[in-house]
Amino acid sequence: MKDHRRLLRIVGLVGALLFFAGHTILPAQTPTTQGCQGSTVDLQGEEVAQKSRAFLAELQAAVSQGDKTIVAGMVSYPLLVIHGSTRTRVRTQAQFLSHYDSIFDAHVRRAIAQQSAKCLFGNYQGTMIGDGEIWYRQQENGTMKIVTVNPSAGRP
Repeated sequence: MKDHRRLLRIVGLVGALLFFAGHTILPAQTPTTQGCQGSTVDLQGEEVAQKSRAFLAELQAAVSQGDKTIVAGMVSYPLLVIHGSTRTRVRTQAQFLSHYDSIFDAHVRRAIAQQSAKCLFGNYQGTMIGDGEIWYRQQENGTMKIVTVNPSAGRP
């Protein structure tokens, strides 16, 4: 019985130490810092980072206003669209516009609206919105264009 109490005290002490160590060593996760650990667009260079953030703002405005034509002009064709395990290519702006609501479904529009310009992920493939719902990158002429839309990204 005495050994059992001693073991419980030790376990309690270790638990308390781990609890307090976690609160003093680890930074608090607030809504403004949570999820931003992967913000790497700045590592792609100042010009790309600025263009990426400006493009995001333009896309957010066009999507929130429901301006499908402006969004269609922000796409590089052929556009890769991924629905689960199915990959298709949207070859023209007309084809994009006719399938807009299934490509830019509510999930994709929400990911665009919720994306913070301060928390953009960027790598050699481009800049990512959300959990990969949208990928865009700088084209040879210097403009940013959407190259992939994945409506199934970020879903369980």
